[in-house]
Amino acid sequence: MHRAKHIPALVAVALTLLGAIMANGAWGQQGATGPPFPVRPAAPLVSPLEHASTPAASPGSIASVPQGRMVVLDHVVAVINGSVILQSDVTEEMGYAVLQPFSINNARNTPQSALQRLIDRDLILQQMKMAQAAAPPTPEEVQQRLKELREAIPDCVQYHCNTDAGWQAFLHAKGLTEKEVEAHWSQRMSILSFIQSRFGSGVRISQAEIADYYNKTLLPQFRGKVDKPPALATVSDRIEEILLQRRVSSLLLEWLQSLKSEGSVSILDPAYGQVGTTGSGDDSGGQP
Repeated sequence: MHRAKHIPALVAVALTLLGAIMANGAWGQQGATGPPFPVRPAAPLVSPLEHASTPAASPGSIASVPQGRMVVLDHVVAVINGSVILQSDVTEEMGYAVLQPFSINNARNTPQSALQRLIDRDLILQQMKMAQAAAPPTPEEVQQRLKELREAIPDCVQYHCNTDAGWQAFLHAKGLTEKEVEAHWSQRMSILSFIQSRFGSGVRISQAEIADYYNKTLLPQFRGKVDKPPALATVSDRIEEILLQRRVSSLLLEWLQSLKSEGSVSILDPAYGQVGTTGSGDDSGGQP
């Protein structure tokens, strides 16, 4: 799960890495194209030696990199009020989209839209810290919501996620761990609770709206699957959450845009374009 990283440490690492690359001829080649720091998806920010894709360094050198070999590194793609987002954070965020198949359009789960979700989430978490938001959900509450989630994800059917072994198999196939998912979902529950208290106190979702979503949106996702779809009563709370997100999305997006205008949001990697909001990048209804 993405956590804030501070710039001074990153600058020191970057300068060290720059020296290593230039010393081994990775830069200065005529006609070279593309970014100087190639990216390995989901690579953590560690020391230069750990990042090098070549054998360990010899005495007196930073990294022993043969001529022409590529050093694969993580890199900073955005800075949000001093909080750093790495390329590995973007890759990780794209992986979490499998947990939200109804609110994140899989076809639009691009690096750009994942970055926008991370930016919005960082801005909200910073506001939550200043507002001293309520305590995070208990482990029992997180497990209960994950239990509901396991029954609502269409791709989970083939893995029999209603069993612990099936859930573990699903997570493994998607490149996730149970601990990571629990931490990610706990943070998401805290954010949704904050959004609800700020924007949705007067919003109510009727049972008729929940049933309509269940019949027209959720059930079609299970057509052709081996197992039966979950009962309405089982996923009612999850559907209500989705509909609530959509209802408050306009207020939320307006607020997020004001936070971007008032704060400091910089995208450093030109491949990601301009700063926007999740509402313009995917089908998440404005929810981070």
